[in-house]
Formats: sequence, structure tokens, C-alpha cells
Amino acid sequence: MKKYLVIGNPIEHSLSPKLHNHWIKKNNIDAVYEKKQLNENDIEDTILKVRNGEIDGINVTVPFKKSVIPYLDQLTPLANEAQSVNTIYKEKNKVIGHNTDIGGFELGLKRINYNVKNKKVFILGAGGVVSSIILALKKMGASKIILSNRTKEKAEDLKKIYSDLEIIDW
Repeated sequence: MKKYLVIGNPIEHSLSPKLHNHWIKKNNIDAVYEKKQLNENDIEDTILKVRNGEIDGINVTVPFKKSVIPYLDQLTPLANEAQSVNTIYKEKNKVIGHNTDIGGFELGLKRINYNVKNKKVFILGAGGVVSSIILALKKMGASKIILSNRTKEKAEDLKKIYSDLEIIDW
């Protein structure tokens, strides 16, 4: 039986297991999808379980989208550019970090026919998915991205990745 996890802290609110297990059952897949609340010091051991085959894949949510990176063998180009990982899997004996948030955000905007090309975009907050949203907006041609966050340090960390990001006071 394959085993998949979503990790985060807090995680009790996550509906991911309910959603994924519904589709696993409906498609007669021999697998289980669970949620696990971790602390920072649990990350390395959890990723080691992917490496040794105890876990087949992990979805990553707050606050671990960046902190998992040092324990991975490789990042996909999008995960590397965003410096944010929400999916971990093993391929050819390497533990890979990927980012599906970027494509998901792009698809969401396309589905509602909202075009950000040549538009200024204001983002309020610098939570775990914001790095991915910024990258998606840049890929979609936003002319300027402005960010305001309660703690300026988190906003400045994003500016280290995206030098053209404009930071304004909360």
C-alpha cells in the first residue's frame, strides 16, 4: 500500500486527507493519505522516510514550504525559482521538491478570465504561498507587484528572491 502525507503546523484543519482518500477509494488505488503535524525538528526524519520508501509522497503546507528545501536532493525549476516546495516525491533515487501552487494560481486566474498582464498587483500578507503567487504573477506579465506585510522582515525576505518587488508599510 502506498502512503502519502500532508505535513504542516497546524494541520488539524486540513481537508486534504478527506479529498485525496475519496479519490483513492473511488479509483481503487491501494493507498492512504494522512495528515501529520510536525515541528521543525521532525522535517529531516519525515523526508528520510520518503528516501527509504516508507512514504511515497508528501504535500507540504505552512510553515514548512521553505524549511524542507535543505533536506531535498533536487528542486524542480519552478520550486527553485520560488524557493518554495509544496510537493515531495522520489524519482530515480532522488528526493525531489516541486511546486504546484504556481500553476494552480495561474489556472485559477485563467478560469475566471482574469488577465494580470501589464497590471499592478497589490498583495496583502507574506504567508507560505505568496512566493509562488509572486512568481505566477511575474510569469503572467504583471507590470508591478507591491507587497505589504505585518512583519516587514518576511516581506524583505521575499525581496531577496524577487528584487523588483516593491514593499510598502502595513
